[in-house]
Amino acid sequence: MNGGFVDLVIEPPLWFIVSAIFAIITIYFINKYKKIGAEARPFILGLVLFIGSFTIARTIETIRRYYIGSYYDIIDSNFTLIGANLILRLCYYIIAWAGITIFYFVFEKHIMKKGMQKNTRYILTFCSAAEGFFSCLLYFTAAAAWVLYCVIILFFIVVFFPIIFFLYLVKMAISREQKIAWVIVSLGFLLALLGVMGDLPEASLIVTQYFGVPFLPPAFIHYGTPILQAVGATLLGIGFATIYKVV
Repeated sequence: MNGGFVDLVIEPPLWFIVSAIFAIITIYFINKYKKIGAEARPFILGLVLFIGSFTIARTIETIRRYYIGSYYDIIDSNFTLIGANLILRLCYYIIAWAGITIFYFVFEKHIMKKGMQKNTRYILTFCSAAEGFFSCLLYFTAAAAWVLYCVIILFFIVVFFPIIFFLYLVKMAISREQKIAWVIVSLGFLLALLGVMGDLPEASLIVTQYFGVPFLPPAFIHYGTPILQAVGATLLGIGFATIYKVV
């Protein structure tokens, strides 16, 4: 294990709790999948695959970070990991972004295109797949500037456009209950997003190179990011459960 004693006592359990919350939400929607209308099933299936894949990815990264490598070894080695450290880190990206790609595919197909008659041409789907590819490429190019630029641009497209969509759905919702639910989804997505961003070594590299900040605050990295992800995931689950009447 790597890091200070206090961090190793507190941090791993925090992250395993985050994984457990994701797993509980996944199981909840799996159990409720057959109880909802056929029209909503594709989106719920995409949601299950998204949360389920992130559960696996998050668990893999927790094992890598605290039992094989660390958060800072990625930055210190300039994204040149080797062996099991590299394999597990790549697995984290591949599994997480595969789930996100699937989620955006069903979101764009069943919510935007069919439900709202808005053709997004699967921009978020393609950008998610590309983000996963370039995130992995960081580790084979020593975080080359052009790869990092691609990661930054694609990440902001993938994570901030959905918030705009969710807020738009707040406006378009036909009932007060659904409006509140989409607000909860928007807030949950934002909190989870902040947690994921703070957890990525790329974020620390970016703020150092482009904003002149030495590093993200250690307390935020160690404790704030798992709490934000846990709260965000919980709100997402509550919001989507309300929208699709499976509570």
